[in-house]
Formats: sequence, structure tokens, C-alpha cells
Amino acid sequence: MLKLEMPIVETERLLLRPVCLEDAEDMYAYCSDDEVLKYLWFEKHDSVEFTRYIIDKLFLNRMDVGMPEAYAIVLKESKRMIGTIDVNQVYFNEVGVIGYVIHRDHWRKGLVLEALEALIPVLFHHCGFYRLEINHCADNVASGRVIEKAGFILEGRFRKRKKERDGHRADYLYYGLCKDDELALERYGKKKYEETTRNKV
Repeated sequence: MLKLEMPIVETERLLLRPVCLEDAEDMYAYCSDDEVLKYLWFEKHDSVEFTRYIIDKLFLNRMDVGMPEAYAIVLKESKRMIGTIDVNQVYFNEVGVIGYVIHRDHWRKGLVLEALEALIPVLFHHCGFYRLEINHCADNVASGRVIEKAGFILEGRFRKRKKERDGHRADYLYYGLCKDDELALERYGKKKYEETTRNKV
């Protein structure tokens, strides 16, 4: 059985902790940005009230539907919530699908990679996942670089998988990483998990 309550995780620049209703204004800031949403599947947020509704209905009930709590990505320096990273689908009680989003002001700073590399050992050694999966629109080259740098293995390309917001059909690239893969053992072992996590306060 997966463990779904998530510990707090600290990295050099970030704090990862479960999303809460108080994150609504910060989340709205990027979920209402067309540039941020360009390659994402969810509906554009049109008000802070709608964001608060989404947090309540789609984030705060994760454990009730068998998924780990979603992480808010928080900058330690400013204490601002700038994005989320989470498992948003679970298969066979041992396979988790990862998704992430971050405010445009913080692109190209290595922050998503920092968050992803901190999340992976938690999912393996705290939650109990055996396999992690992640995908991205083939047009989103920057996201692909993050995924590859984190060590995920490209496993396939789904042609014309989804109609994008501009109307064209885009291919999607699919990646996987297993707990006993050589790279996972080297980079995401239990020691890494213990170094970055602490109990929830």
C-alpha cells in the first residue's frame, strides 16, 4: 500500500510542502498565464476564486482518491509559492505519473529540475512507488531537457497525441524510471531521501 501523506522536502533553493488553500493567489498568478499554459492540459483560471475551488476539489482530496499529496514549490528566499510538482495519476498501486508547472518568471533557472530530483527519492522510498512515468509535448523542448537531465529513459513517442491550444496536433514523448534502474540506485537512493526530507510540522 502506497504512503500518501508527504513529508516536507528542502533543497538548496526550494521547500516542497503540500498544497494548501492559502496558495490560491500565487497559483492563480501562473494558472492564468497563457504562456505558462501553452503545453498544459488544464483549464485556464479566470479568478482567484476559481483557483481556490480547484485547490479544494482537485488538490486537497488527493489522499482520498489514492494519490500522494501534491507539492507546492516554494522559494525559500522569498517564501513565495511558484508552482506545483506531483503525481497526478497512479496505476496498479505502484506506478506514478509526474506532472509539474512553474511561474514564467522562474523559467530557465534549474528550479524544476531541482524540485524533480528532490521528489523522485520521496516517491520511491517514502511513498513506495516502483516505477515513475512522465511525458511532455514534443514541441516543449525545455521540458524534455529537464526530464532527461533527471535521468528518465525515453520509451516512446505517441504521434499526434493531443490537439494543442493553437489547434495543431502534437506528438508526446513518454519516459520512465524504475526504482532498481542503475541510475535510480546511484542518484535517488534512500540516503538522498533522508538528506532532504523532514517530518511535517
